[in-house]
Amino acid sequence: MKKHYRSTVWWVLVSAALSGMTAARSNAQTNGATTIAVLNFENNSVVDREKLDPLKKGLADMLITEMSKINGLKVVERQQIQSVVDELNLSESDMVDKNTSQKMGRLLGAKVLLFGGFSNLFGDKLRIDARIVSTETGVTLKAEEETGDLDEFLSLLNALVRDIAKDLEVKLSSIDEDRLGSAGDGKFNGYVTYAQAVNMEDAARKLSKDGKQTDALAMYENARTTYQKAFAESNGYQPAKQKADEMAQIIAQMKKDAK
Repeated sequence: MKKHYRSTVWWVLVSAALSGMTAARSNAQTNGATTIAVLNFENNSVVDREKLDPLKKGLADMLITEMSKINGLKVVERQQIQSVVDELNLSESDMVDKNTSQKMGRLLGAKVLLFGGFSNLFGDKLRIDARIVSTETGVTLKAEEETGDLDEFLSLLNALVRDIAKDLEVKLSSIDEDRLGSAGDGKFNGYVTYAQAVNMEDAARKLSKDGKQTDALAMYENARTTYQKAFAESNGYQPAKQKADEMAQIIAQMKKDAK
């Protein structure tokens, strides 16, 4: 490996993130869509708190996936948000600060931010809370809550997405309805495993950025196998399969670059 070797994978990801920010601003201005950025959720669980900690990031990732199915919304990609968080060196508490949320909104081209929290309650119940905050004023515009059984997780997310769209006065078209469709709930543990894989993917990306390509490659492998496990455990959550395929492509590219 060359002394000054930098993974082309990292630079491709950075370029994509930057172009995505520009595209999001441009598209939103063109078609009048509301641009929204979803930040990590807080873990307020009473039961299995440590086990569910990966959902802080994973739940946000899954919400972004579902909200992206709605034409009237422009949803900022999670990697773009993470890049801004890393650049500003923000903690979780920083992100709910009014001045910080306004700064993030400007950098991401987002009109509103979505904050939230989740609680694993007694009796295998899960509660998800969310609030929509204006990036111009820092004021909470709307707040929503969904509660249900753990294995109704996707149904809860689906209902929350519909609530958010309604709060933002985004009318769902027949195409939007078809894309959202029925939730197709699977086993809750599968979505927790998916969240673990999301954290592994971010760790791999950071290792690659820091020039630790061997460690990054190993972590991408871990993420790939964990996404595959999530697909099986969740009874076929399609984003998990798509992510596993993405990891495989990155791994192949890194191995090619290392030759």
